[in-house]
Amino acid sequence: MLVIAPDADPTRSICIIVLKNKRDRHFLYLSMSSSKLTVCGVCEYRNINKPSVVWCSECDEGLCEECKDHHAASRGSRNHSIVPVSEYQNLPSGILEITQICPTHDDKYVIFCKKHDTPCCRRCVTETHNDCKEIDVIDDVIKNVKSSNAFLEIEHSLAELSENLQRIREDRQENIKSLIENRAKIEKEVQQTRILINNHLDKLQETLMKELYVAEEKESTKIKNIISSIQEKERKISESQTTFDKIKQHASDLQTFLTLKHIQRDVTNNEQFLESLIKEEKINHACISWKIENAVEIIPTTIKKMGIITLDTRSCDATLTNRKNKQAQIMMPITHIPTIDDIKLTLRQTVNSIGSDVNDCTLLPDGRIIFSCYGNAKIHVIKPDGTLDFTLEPEFSPSHIFYIDESQILVVTSGYYNVAFQLSISKTEKLRNRLMLGRTIME
Repeated sequence: MLVIAPDADPTRSICIIVLKNKRDRHFLYLSMSSSKLTVCGVCEYRNINKPSVVWCSECDEGLCEECKDHHAASRGSRNHSIVPVSEYQNLPSGILEITQICPTHDDKYVIFCKKHDTPCCRRCVTETHNDCKEIDVIDDVIKNVKSSNAFLEIEHSLAELSENLQRIREDRQENIKSLIENRAKIEKEVQQTRILINNHLDKLQETLMKELYVAEEKESTKIKNIISSIQEKERKISESQTTFDKIKQHASDLQTFLTLKHIQRDVTNNEQFLESLIKEEKINHACISWKIENAVEIIPTTIKKMGIITLDTRSCDATLTNRKNKQAQIMMPITHIPTIDDIKLTLRQTVNSIGSDVNDCTLLPDGRIIFSCYGNAKIHVIKPDGTLDFTLEPEFSPSHIFYIDESQILVVTSGYYNVAFQLSISKTEKLRNRLMLGRTIME
């Protein structure tokens, strides 16, 4: 919306442009920024219109040839870094919007607040960051930022992400190729098998083929969706790399520093994307196979299915490179599960059992050992040194025993009576209860 308002001077009017649309406001801002880049700021201040040839990020304005020489000779600006306007305009629009001036107070940034992760001018510090303790001079923070470890790390991470995404995409494409080969092989086998049987299998073959194509299409669609996501990630990473190269050459230290944080978030999101692919098993290698019915070759008229289409998955063959952790494989690590052959026994102590017909034993937490003697209906408790502590003589022949640590109760079964008893482990024997056939008889 355009509004013409009268000015105090009757010979002139003021033009006010009101833009309600955010996109239009952004376009106007970019247009103003473009004009700012192409016009010498010093001459414009003097109401002189001269094209700029270089850009000074410290002064945040363009300079013509004449002002460029004065700028280079002035004590306050001779150490400023300048770049040709044509090269500076190659920076992405989002980076060009980053300036040295605080938009709230129209003052130059001098402090960086680590707590809020934002640059501040002097008034910002006194108004909103007065209680912040982690603040540094912004010149110290952005000094040598392009040669800093964080800058180099993000550069390597972008290259690494691009490489990893390419590897996964190629692996998924190879999976689609193998699925097609699997399908072709199975189809050929089905056709060969079909020759050996009669026309009764026509409908069964059609059903099986539908399952095969549905399985292939379903899995291929999943993989294509993943590939589409990966290609989108690759595109964004490529844009980040292009942006990175441009800010590496032309952006100011502040622009570079603030842009690094945005790129770092993108890098982190993409790393999480890769981890989610592994964690959610979305990149497991899919393989279609089928199993022929055994009865097909013997009794063709009795079978109801020609075969079964199965979809098997295995860990993919692609590997991820990771500079931080040397190298991590996309395939989930295979944990070795010990078997009985891996168990090595070491003799720690020899205990001479007391009594005859020992049927079972158990070890108490304090190191004592309990032996059940079925023949003489006794339970012997042996000390850790191998000597007898005491003997329990229940009113039944003990078979198997088990100690419950929480309640300090010994559960004893008697095979002859087909019951289980609970006993207290003490020198004074006490029968707690008797369990039989799913019901408890308290005694």
